[in-house]
Amino acid sequence: MSLYRPPITVLGATHYEHQATASISVTPTQNSWYTVLNTTSNVLLEWIQVHQINDQSAAKSLAVRITIDGQVLQSGSVSCAHNTGYRIYIHPTGILAFSTGDVNPGIYIPWPGRSVKVEVQFADVPGTNQVLNAWIQYATLKATTL
Repeated sequence: MSLYRPPITVLGATHYEHQATASISVTPTQNSWYTVLNTTSNVLLEWIQVHQINDQSAAKSLAVRITIDGQVLQSGSVSCAHNTGYRIYIHPTGILAFSTGDVNPGIYIPWPGRSVKVEVQFADVPGTNQVLNAWIQYATLKATTL
């Protein structure tokens, strides 16, 4: 006699399951948008980080655009220092903001959405050996099984 019981899906019960970090590392061109997380269903964005490096150690302007359930949130171009990570968060005023330090957990709240897409723009003339990096940690909604 087998003691195996197949998993049972609990109707209406769901949970978020962490996914592998989405990332890009590209040689950018001026004013081009790069998709870091393509449109994904039932997502909880946990954090976004951007970073740029070049041989001149020069600051370069970056922007971020997040589309959640058809609503677009887009930052302005922000001058980002060479080889410095910037966390992206929604400021209490409703704009996307950049921070090099730890983001206050009271401000940095995960963003849920039925449909989510995240893009990064390189808004400057690229430097020599210019690289644009971005990382996103997210989870997706799954049915709970017992």
